Amino acid sequence: MRKSNLLFAVLLSFVIVFQGLAQTREIGNADFLSNLMMNDLFFKPYLENPGKFEIQIIYTQIDRDSSNLPHFTQYNYQVDNKKFFNPASLVKWPLILLGMEKVNNLNPSLGITLYSKVGKEGDYLSPDKTHRLANDIKEMILVSDDRAYNRMYDFLGQEYINKRLAEMGYDSLRVMLRFTSCTREQNRTTPSIYFYDERDSLLYEQPATINPVQLSNPLGTVIKGGKDFSYFNNMSLQDINDLMFFVFFKEAAPLKKRFNLTAQDYELLYKYTAMYPYESEFPLFKSNHRKYPVHLKKYLYYGKNSAKPNLPGLEIHNMVGQSHGTLSDVAYFVHPEAGVEFMLSAVINTCDGPINPANYHYLDRGQPFLEKLGKMIYQYELQRHKN
Repeated sequence: MRKSNLLFAVLLSFVIVFQGLAQTREIGNADFLSNLMMNDLFFKPYLENPGKFEIQIIYTQIDRDSSNLPHFTQYNYQVDNKKFFNPASLVKWPLILLGMEKVNNLNPSLGITLYSKVGKEGDYLSPDKTHRLANDIKEMILVSDDRAYNRMYDFLGQEYINKRLAEMGYDSLRVMLRFTSCTREQNRTTPSIYFYDERDSLLYEQPATINPVQLSNPLGTVIKGGKDFSYFNNMSLQDINDLMFFVFFKEAAPLKKRFNLTAQDYELLYKYTAMYPYESEFPLFKSNHRKYPVHLKKYLYYGKNSAKPNLPGLEIHNMVGQSHGTLSDVAYFVHPEAGVEFMLSAVINTCDGPINPANYHYLDRGQPFLEKLGKMIYQYELQRHKN
């Protein structure tokens, strides 16, 4: 496994040392990203068809001063909080953060942690075949596992998820669906959850819940490619960008947008968001490279390349989405030896016509775009003068 101790130390020290020194982001030149892409003919068809590809990009430059305190400048391309895109697996990230926080908010006398057993042994991906929230989190991050997401959804409950995100000011987020076949009524309902110690003694029973309110998309009626997305999960690129950004730069977040996470929570997130499936402790991810290829989730920079990482020292901490022709990636890049550090979030529509798998162009349009975009920004960062 690659050693990331230096990076962990840098990130954790930021969380601890700079408490109270909240940083703000400046908004950079609105034409910066479009001008940068115009310099490469590869991007010409994408730039000439904005309505077809529905691209949105957020690029955040990070400049550190003599005290190692970061300063941020955000550049946007066609970012529109009122424009629907299917977030797909990007919704796993807020549920990961909410799950960690909910465990931390339980009565400490219960003795429950992310590593407590939830239910009995079953058909799980983890090495011990045991359901633990920590395993769900790792599986969602490493291979975007849908069953792990559904289990976290059940632990949190639809009503809790959406009330808490609204309290925190993430106004665009609406999480209404499991990633399995469910009716709207079934998605509003969650079962009882049981926590056990290692001897299978019951620690806590969380009662079943039902959301009394039928939620819908905050954008209203959403019809896209002939499909009704009015009751689908929703988020803006800015909100999911911020949810990732504020994990790595906690002090940049307004107080209301900070999750109650421990240093151990942050370390888990830092470690696994940068990890490749084959580096993990999950035997299945190491052995089944056909199902879990090396670059399963590193769309920005590597696309769908199945080769091993070819840029030693580069850490890409990210979450991705892929569904109904839409591809998205939200990533924090850091390469300490090269002096590179930036955030990059992007979404692109690859569906050419009605919503139908036959019309999706992930491999020939979406993945090449995200790969080229990530490499372009990385190369720009290598030569950019840092303040």
